[in-house]
Amino acid sequence: MAFQNIGLVFGAAILGYSNLSLALDPVDPNAPAAYFATTTPTNATYVVAMNFVQNGDIYIHMHSSTSCSWFGVSIGDQMDGAAMMVAYKAANGSGVVTSVRRASHGRSEPVWMGDRDPEGPRNKPIFTDQYAPAANTAKKGGIQISHGLCRNCSSFGSMKLDYTSKQQPFIFAIGPESKLESDELDAPLRRHDFYGHFTIDMTVSTSNSSTTYGRVPAPNLPEANGAVADSLFATQGASEVIDGHEDSEWALPAHAALMCLALILVFPLGALLLRILQSVLCHGIAQVVGVLFVLVGFGLGVHLSHHYNRSRDFNSGHQVLGLIIFATIFIQLGLGIIHHLIYRRTKQPTIISKIHLVLGPLLILLALINGGLGFNLAENHHDNIPYGIVVAVVAIIFIAIRLWLLFKRRPSSYRPDRESLEAYKTFGPGYQDIQTPVSAGSAAHHFGFEMGTHNTAGRQPAPRRGDTNRPALVVKTYSRRKTGV
Repeated sequence: MAFQNIGLVFGAAILGYSNLSLALDPVDPNAPAAYFATTTPTNATYVVAMNFVQNGDIYIHMHSSTSCSWFGVSIGDQMDGAAMMVAYKAANGSGVVTSVRRASHGRSEPVWMGDRDPEGPRNKPIFTDQYAPAANTAKKGGIQISHGLCRNCSSFGSMKLDYTSKQQPFIFAIGPESKLESDELDAPLRRHDFYGHFTIDMTVSTSNSSTTYGRVPAPNLPEANGAVADSLFATQGASEVIDGHEDSEWALPAHAALMCLALILVFPLGALLLRILQSVLCHGIAQVVGVLFVLVGFGLGVHLSHHYNRSRDFNSGHQVLGLIIFATIFIQLGLGIIHHLIYRRTKQPTIISKIHLVLGPLLILLALINGGLGFNLAENHHDNIPYGIVVAVVAIIFIAIRLWLLFKRRPSSYRPDRESLEAYKTFGPGYQDIQTPVSAGSAAHHFGFEMGTHNTAGRQPAPRRGDTNRPALVVKTYSRRKTGV
């Protein structure tokens, strides 16, 4: 008999471990609950129903359209410091994972608290409920349901529950239409697409019993019997949406667009303008515009990094390489300015110009690689394909123009540093050759004033100051020969 009792206890323990709904305390099928339902401007549905127990537990049901990447609810009237129940699709795409998080960094992605606090909140999913047979599942093109018990959730976060309040504040949020499928409790979240406030009458949704716990509210009107369509779910014991807002992740595409414009288009275009127009001014203007784009894009990137758990520590490959590229861009700009100032004074090439010429293409190459890392960090892996296509097209166009310039200019390339003056010659009847050495700096003077004179043959003027090292040029002049006529 004793062995039978031990066997029953052991079997119940195994059964309770395998099915969390059996491991929970007894439920009260008549427990009070509050229901909140709304539809977003994009026609996504969001529903939350809660039964509160005075020991700090919350029986909670949430669901939203499967088009939403995640959905959640929180105690309080502000995000900063709030405790949040966040749900999203599991890795198989048909299940739902729910994690308890805390917005500990202001208006940014909430952080999963993990197991660091043994007295902290815990979510226990309930899979068997006659009122919610599809609990914790997601149906493609339908809804995704989070259904369970949040242990110790009422005293977690910056806002405490007041069981006597008729207007207890709550906030809710719905993620954008992007793919999120993960079994991890700290899966990365995108910025919410819609959020707002509502209040609940705690006097009609709180279980006062200390021995019998409330059940998870059914995903339908409380007066309906059994499982019914989710479309029957309506607001009851709660307010309508208060201060609902549409939201967007505008800073992320702006950061990507500015960086791509600067590093894929503006900087290469500036290099081409120097070759095509032979204009240092146009080259400099284009590069300064590119630097301004980088400055704004970098600022947006830093702003974004503080909003997400995956980037808050600035230790990802995209961020580390981005910081190196950002610093190198200003080094490259400084090298270009210094070389230009030295060249204007000396008219001689410098080692700085060679470093500038090598560093520029290397900088662009690293930036293109970093762009792909950035899309991965933002969880936009599919954007790497169009990004790669754009980079390839621009690279082909740039290389084609450079080759065209190379072959077009090769026969008669204008190189001021290699240009040399030629001797000036005039021809006429009755003239004889008289060679007059002329310095390069005074060639025009001899050509204009000594050509054709008889008494200047063989005379070489003294070189002017500064012209002593210039190559002497020979100017042929002619004097009239007597014919004896």
